[in-house]
Amino acid sequence: MGKQTMFKIDRETIKSSLPFLAEFVRWIKRRRNELSALPRHLCRKRVQKNNPQLNHGIIKVVFLCQYIPAWSKNKQLHEALSSDERFETILLCVPNRISANQLRDPDDLSNDTYDYFHAHGYHDAVNALVGRNEWLDLKAQHPDYVICNRYDRPMPIPYTSSELSKYVKICFIAYSGVALLRPDECMFDKPFVANIFCFFAESEGKKKEVLRWNSLLCKLKLSNAVCCGIPAVENVCKAKSDPCETWDYSYNRFRAIYAPRWTTDPAWGGSSFLKFCDTFFRIADKHPEIAVLVRPHPLMFDHFIQIGLMSKEEVTEYREECNARQNIRIDESKEYHSTFWNSSVLICDFSSIILEYFVTEKPIIYLAYDEKLEYTEMMRAILSGCYIVNNEHELENTVQDLMNGIDPLAERRADVCKQYLIGDGNTLAGERMKQFLIDRYSD
Repeated sequence: MGKQTMFKIDRETIKSSLPFLAEFVRWIKRRRNELSALPRHLCRKRVQKNNPQLNHGIIKVVFLCQYIPAWSKNKQLHEALSSDERFETILLCVPNRISANQLRDPDDLSNDTYDYFHAHGYHDAVNALVGRNEWLDLKAQHPDYVICNRYDRPMPIPYTSSELSKYVKICFIAYSGVALLRPDECMFDKPFVANIFCFFAESEGKKKEVLRWNSLLCKLKLSNAVCCGIPAVENVCKAKSDPCETWDYSYNRFRAIYAPRWTTDPAWGGSSFLKFCDTFFRIADKHPEIAVLVRPHPLMFDHFIQIGLMSKEEVTEYREECNARQNIRIDESKEYHSTFWNSSVLICDFSSIILEYFVTEKPIIYLAYDEKLEYTEMMRAILSGCYIVNNEHELENTVQDLMNGIDPLAERRADVCKQYLIGDGNTLAGERMKQFLIDRYSD
């Protein structure tokens, strides 16, 4: 009888515990990325605490450089650090030819990233590639921080966040486009974010989102998120007087930049390229006084070929169509801010360059797509100053109006720019990030 009672009690106890167990399982699932990253963060603390070559008074910061157009997001912080004797900087240059975390061609030891920075006078540039899929041992450099602005997929294995976070604090500077999407909009690799020591957010909403994702790590003071403003804004402003050789100034008075996105997936903003690519040929042929600069996302053509939307022959044919015309061409240059200032209009899909171009207060034609994105208040304000078009007819009419000086949204753009973009919050972003690195040096 006693045994039956005991069994009954145990069974009831188990039943009463099921809601708690179910909630615990849900908590584990929500925190799985953090729990996976936790041992790496603790390992990093031990390494940095016990390393006699650290904490010697000079803060060594490594910028992980690969995608050169994204350098503008890091440039402001690099300038703030390189002019401060308390810091030592290294630009670790990784070639942009990596797939599945390895070089596509192990026998090709060229490094376009290193060549670019070296040619532009960056004396702290270092070639990360030292052999066939062999990489500079970054741990042996004893860095205090590594600054990233790309995720793990295009990085060699030794420079992925899961490897770096074992011995160095990783800080991430987000793309400008992050500030344009509402909190919870999935634009990040959450396992990657769990490995980050600090996420430099461009908006309070995104900061709160990351703090929620990494709530356990933040409570343990192993991860942080701070809002430092939008670094790209200052870089655009500084480029206003830079020389620009993109355009033939003697020939074209109206200069349009067309920037299509790399993917047709509505969850990532969608791409207008296949819908409008022929339209730009017709506009260029009809209006010889227009110069059209096609600036596709660097991933676009390869991605379209990979998923079967275009063949290699079709891409080649498109390039030849551009080359056959005097007033339309493809721009694949590494830098683009001076091109912005010397243009007349930006025509684009959803992209971080909307925010950067908006700083110039020049008109933007936004090509509507069946995107499934929810925008922040800032993006909605920016779109209120853009000309939103849905088809070829609307695009041609809007271009014609702008050519004739009809720009009714000019005043609206100026107001939005002053409210959201121009000010100390963005022009001092580099200094704010630098102060964080100083304050959290001993963590």
